[in-house]
Formats: sequence, structure tokens, C-alpha cells
Amino acid sequence: MGEFYSKLMNPWTELNNLVKVPVCMCSGCKCGVARKILAMYEEDRAHQFLMGLNDDSCSTLRSQILALGPLLSLDKIFNMTQKDKSYKKMMIA
Repeated sequence: MGEFYSKLMNPWTELNNLVKVPVCMCSGCKCGVARKILAMYEEDRAHQFLMGLNDDSCSTLRSQILALGPLLSLDKIFNMTQKDKSYKKMMIA
């Protein structure tokens, strides 16, 4: 999972350098368009990571994370997958 996460982070970092999020230029903006766009990107990346966890050992965890309601941040999802992986290794040993 860590390798997969790292593999995704490289193109995402490159994409962040190439694609600049538009910022609202109106005076006194209250719409928060840039924040909303960044949240949309974050959610998309979290879904990409979850859907990339295609082995059977991750399917239950993926379903649980998706069922939690509002999608967690990518960092929290990654941490959950790492804890689950460590727990499974400990149970096998």
C-alpha cells in the first residue's frame, strides 16, 4: 500500500505544479471557490487511492471507509490502510 501511495503521489505532485487552482478575484469574496476546488481534488485523489486497492485483503476496509459518510482525507485513509496492514501482519505472526 505504501508503494502504491508513493506511486500516486509522484504524478499528483507534478500535476499540482502544472495546474494552478483558480482564485476568485471579486472583492470581498465569500464563495471560497479555491477551497472548494481543492477539496474536490482531494476527494478525487482519495477515491483513486481507494479504488486502486484492488486486492481482496483491502476490499473490506475500502467498503468501511466509503461507508463512513463524508469521505476522510487522503492522509487519514492512508493511515487507516497502514494500520490495517500492520494489524493483519501482527495477526499472522
